[in-house]
Amino acid sequence: MRTLCSAAGVALAACFFIAAPVHSTSLTTDQSDLWWIPSESGWGMQLVHRGPVIFATLFVYGLTGNPTWYTATLDSTATNLTWTGDLYATTGPYFETIPFNPMSVTVTKVGTLTWAAQTIDTGTLSYVVDGVAVTKNVERQTLVVDNFNGVYLGAFHITAIDCKNPSSNGSADIPSATFTVVQSGASISVAIVALTTITISGSLSQSGQFGNVVGTFTSSAGLVGNATVSAMNVQIDALSASFSLDSTNLGCQSTGYLAGIRSMQ
Repeated sequence: MRTLCSAAGVALAACFFIAAPVHSTSLTTDQSDLWWIPSESGWGMQLVHRGPVIFATLFVYGLTGNPTWYTATLDSTATNLTWTGDLYATTGPYFETIPFNPMSVTVTKVGTLTWAAQTIDTGTLSYVVDGVAVTKNVERQTLVVDNFNGVYLGAFHITAIDCKNPSSNGSADIPSATFTVVQSGASISVAIVALTTITISGSLSQSGQFGNVVGTFTSSAGLVGNATVSAMNVQIDALSASFSLDSTNLGCQSTGYLAGIRSMQ
């Protein structure tokens, strides 16, 4: 074990004892969402991501302009953040047919599909149907802006580099913290409270299942600077997010992630 001043004094003005570095148990950021091109509304793709596998449903139009559905089960590849698999077309009985006869369903392999995540919110879709290759740069489709308001009890990890005081560089796991989110329209603040408080304030945008914040931060330890929050996801009972802090007075570049359960008090 070793002693670290939590994220170079950016997070807390105290030292913590931590063991070996924490390694994520998940493989990547969740790719599950609706994906589209805003200027090409009418077609799109849905991804359902579990572990190393993604199930893709592609809804496009055929040569005659009729709606066409393709599906693919994608496996992760040796290339980071890339999945690929065979692409299939299906036909079946009329939807009002009772009883449904699964023997009437046909499944035909028509090509391949590859998904390459570029950022948390964007990616490249490449697929081939009967020898015709298509490549599209797509983004997460937003249905609604989530309500992140609440108080959450949890923990966070933070790493700082490039601090003016080299002894402030390092990483720390903060095992007990409170996250308070106050949201009103596009205005939002996220207060991370442990022994000291970091408050991130800015503008909220939504990208599919994730919220993003661009703004500034202040710290009760005296730090100020620019801040972003990304991959902010809220559920009925939990909140998770990644964050980045750029101190303009101490030079620290800090990144981290947090997770908490919703407090019902």
